[in-house]
Amino acid sequence: MSIRKLVVAVGGALLATSAWTGAMAESNDFMSGLFGWDNPNETRPSSWLPYTSYGYVGGGIGKSKYETSCAPGFSCDHTDIGYKIFTGGKISRVIGVEVGYVYLGKGTANGGDQTAQGINLSLIGNIPIGDQFNVYGKVGGIYGWTKTDTAPLSGQGGGTDHGLNWSYGAGVQFDINREWAVQADWDHYRFDYSNQGAGANLYSVSAVYKFQ
Repeated sequence: MSIRKLVVAVGGALLATSAWTGAMAESNDFMSGLFGWDNPNETRPSSWLPYTSYGYVGGGIGKSKYETSCAPGFSCDHTDIGYKIFTGGKISRVIGVEVGYVYLGKGTANGGDQTAQGINLSLIGNIPIGDQFNVYGKVGGIYGWTKTDTAPLSGQGGGTDHGLNWSYGAGVQFDINREWAVQADWDHYRFDYSNQGAGANLYSVSAVYKFQ
């Protein structure tokens, strides 16, 4: 091998090593930001959920909307007032966990009433914007219970059902001070009904108390 080829080969190897090292450093910074804390030894506020900190509790109320189908010739009103109560905590600076109970009120469909409620567990991805705002998305699962009453001539079955399904949503939080915050949320849930599987939405405003 000539000296020129040797220099080119060594230079290429050094450049490749430098690029790999830089990529690994960026990857480590990203993973640290996603799953770590600025100061791992810092004492953090407690939480009611295991293995989390910066805990909080909250309650929200708003407009619910069922996405169940309506039989021809029968009126349907898929909207009502729904509410939720929840508690959560953070695993890292940007990843959190939240568990809560949701009740979506009473809708009317096919000559009868329908209700849905459930226990929801979500993984939260949070992005701080400035000192007081946070934007977040959530994805998880809900174990729901439903009740469906229908008119005899609707051709739709009635009764109760339950099951595990998925949920997701998004929201924004405004921190009033160190202890209190306000959230505006959109949550989508999937439920099993006695005659179909369908989604439901909750558009809510919540008050949140943060543990200190």
